[in-house]
Amino acid sequence: MNEDFTPLTENELDAIRGLDTPTISNSLERLDLRSWADGFMRPEIRAVFPEQQTVVGYAVTVTISASRRSDTALPRRAYWDAILGIPAPRFVVVHDRDYPNPVGSYWGEVQANIATSLGCVGAITDGGVRDLEESRELGFPYWAKEVLVSHAYVHSEMVNTPVDVGGLTVNPGDLLVADRHGVISIPRQAASRLPELARREHERESIVIGLCKSGEKVTPEKLQAAMDEMQEILRSGPSY
Repeated sequence: MNEDFTPLTENELDAIRGLDTPTISNSLERLDLRSWADGFMRPEIRAVFPEQQTVVGYAVTVTISASRRSDTALPRRAYWDAILGIPAPRFVVVHDRDYPNPVGSYWGEVQANIATSLGCVGAITDGGVRDLEESRELGFPYWAKEVLVSHAYVHSEMVNTPVDVGGLTVNPGDLLVADRHGVISIPRQAASRLPELARREHERESIVIGLCKSGEKVTPEKLQAAMDEMQEILRSGPSY
């Protein structure tokens, strides 16, 4: 993690929690910091609890395997220390080396309780999860590729190194946002601007949406005029 890391304030985190991931994605496009096709996880990493609202956290990264026993598994203490080495709130992001065919879940009732007690707000994995009802009751959400039955020979191998999960490279300390739609990464330099960008995006979209809901007859000409007005905001808006 960058030594110059400065966590967001609680007010800034709360402002991001008030947004959904599609709104965040639209807002980040305005800054042109990266390709519009990058920065989020593939749909195979899905919200296990479909009702899930927005969760924000800094990434703690872990690499695991479960297909066979290991004599070199990372000690549990190293994993716990790695969690506490990242500022709260924390997302545990787990790459399963058995991907794309995971056989054992790292996540269940015990790990969810441990993670919660150490200031974690959820887990994201290209492997599997289990003990769904217990985790739901605890309020510990999952984003995962699979739901699994067994833990098999699951063990951690590395912590707080870059991992690729769902096509997204995640570094320790990266700011992630997840909800029922999926998982997106927020560039640190954009985080404090997101609420204002989201407000501007809402204003732009309301031009077309307002026309469609106005009750008046909608024609291609009116739609084009509304679209042109949206584009003019982009061209003339200095706050973008």
